[in-house]
Amino acid sequence: MDIAFAFDEAYADHAQVAVESVLDSHPGRDDLTFWLLTPTEVAKEREPALRRQLAGRGTLRLLTTGDGFRALPVVDEDWLAYVSTGMYLRLLLPDLIGDQARRLLYLDVDVQVCGDLTPLWEVDLGDAPLAAVRDAFTATFAANGGVPGSGPEHDQEAPYFNSGVLLMNLPVWRHEQVSARCLEYLAAHAGRLRFPDQDALNLIVYGRWLRLPHRWNNMRSFLLEEQPAPADPDTRIMHFAGPRKPWTEGFRPGFRHDRHRALAARVAAFA
Repeated sequence: MDIAFAFDEAYADHAQVAVESVLDSHPGRDDLTFWLLTPTEVAKEREPALRRQLAGRGTLRLLTTGDGFRALPVVDEDWLAYVSTGMYLRLLLPDLIGDQARRLLYLDVDVQVCGDLTPLWEVDLGDAPLAAVRDAFTATFAANGGVPGSGPEHDQEAPYFNSGVLLMNLPVWRHEQVSARCLEYLAAHAGRLRFPDQDALNLIVYGRWLRLPHRWNNMRSFLLEEQPAPADPDTRIMHFAGPRKPWTEGFRPGFRHDRHRALAARVAAFA
């Protein structure tokens, strides 16, 4: 199973905790390969701890990039202040990995894996460039003001996916030049961006992506705290989308926060 995370220095600590959540959910599995993409200086700083963390538990494939991604456009809005240009690093993964893998499960670092990912990994992608989950808060193209650059060829009631969990079909992705076309979109709409990488991906693969059940990217996991039992066997990936994360002030206490703290404590031991 090839799993990828992409992060800058702001999210390096949290990336290791997310990795730990994957390992914790697959005890004894010996086929986990982690493709971690980060700037060169971050990689130098983090590599020793990452190798200690993954020793005997998974294979590390550390990918590096320069600072070119930092020049990509951002949204100058207070409500998106927690988002950095590191969001664009996911777009670099398919070309950097090349023929070393045919599919890739990309995860944002603000996720907590809480169940076996095998059924997701084995999804038949056919000729779709990616599979994803419909966004819980921006369900359609028309929601939240609409996708900048969308036109009459785009059904405004079409489902809109969240880019925090992507099962990538790498040969198709590269053949259709998804990353390059996303970068072109970002340059063309630099002054109108809303959810930059996500809007770009939704436009570029419009009508071509495979929709996954919400268990693979549960963006409303806070609702699980209200249930009698502190778990939901149907949810395999909890995604803490938005400004409140398990490591920020104001995150709701409960089993999600407790598990994050436990995983973070394990990661600290590898420092």
